[in-house]
Amino acid sequence: MDGLKSLESEFQNEGWLLKEKDLKFGSILGRGAAGITYEADFNGKKVAIKAYSMQILKKDFGSVKIEMTLLPKLKHPNIVGFVGICFRADPVTAALVMDFAPNGDLTRALYETKVLLKKPPLRYSIAIGLAKAIQYLHKEDIIHRDIKPGNVLLSETNECLLTDFGFSRFIDSDGRMTGETGSYKYMAPEVVRHGPYSAKADTYSFAIVVNEMFMNEHPFEHVLPLHAAMGVVKKNLRPTQRKVKSEQLKKIIAKCWDGEPTNRPDWDEVIRELESAASTDKTSGSLFGRIMHAAQ
Repeated sequence: MDGLKSLESEFQNEGWLLKEKDLKFGSILGRGAAGITYEADFNGKKVAIKAYSMQILKKDFGSVKIEMTLLPKLKHPNIVGFVGICFRADPVTAALVMDFAPNGDLTRALYETKVLLKKPPLRYSIAIGLAKAIQYLHKEDIIHRDIKPGNVLLSETNECLLTDFGFSRFIDSDGRMTGETGSYKYMAPEVVRHGPYSAKADTYSFAIVVNEMFMNEHPFEHVLPLHAAMGVVKKNLRPTQRKVKSEQLKKIIAKCWDGEPTNRPDWDEVIRELESAASTDKTSGSLFGRIMHAAQ
């Protein structure tokens, strides 16, 4: 594929290219539309390798190219770290090598290990870390476009690490985009409508994720994803907040998922309100100073 050859040359010049012989593939961490992610070893360092499928390379090479060229340039403590890129000539394939997140993703933390039930203060530290990651992207004029628990990894100390930038795009000069993308239950109403949207679409998705963490249940449970999206658009449907104890937290979540994008708050306000809620939420079982170290 000519596109891959061009990328390989570009990455070689940047010093990002890794040799396949230096990578030792281990167990499968997950399978997705883009390919398979493996646990692996790179010169003694544990890493994660996202091996793109031939199908995605042929049908949506543009998204692969964006993710492979974008991640190396992103430097933030709450965004998964870039290690390198690997190409194979026969059969043709490409792989993105990233830092390994030993505690899996947020879905696993919520519904398998249930670590958020065992350590409630983590909910706030993860929410604040995710807000800071998205704020950083938006300052770089990037919309993630697929904020969901499966794209939030947890480090060894349970720090939030945002990942999966295949749907990400640079914001146009007018700040607007079009086209449906993302996951239906986390998708902002303006995106569902196929109308123009802005970075505020990420703010909506963020609110759904944070509410899910504090509810400890899937949003719109027992409702088909497409039906949930239609309910959001036609009936202003939102997930229940019955288990969210902090009124301050409820309010900032509700502001973030407001049906009118311009009413959604900026990230400074979101982070400030989350930090304030964390410091006063008695159900968290910890004061704010301890919350920020709860992952340790």
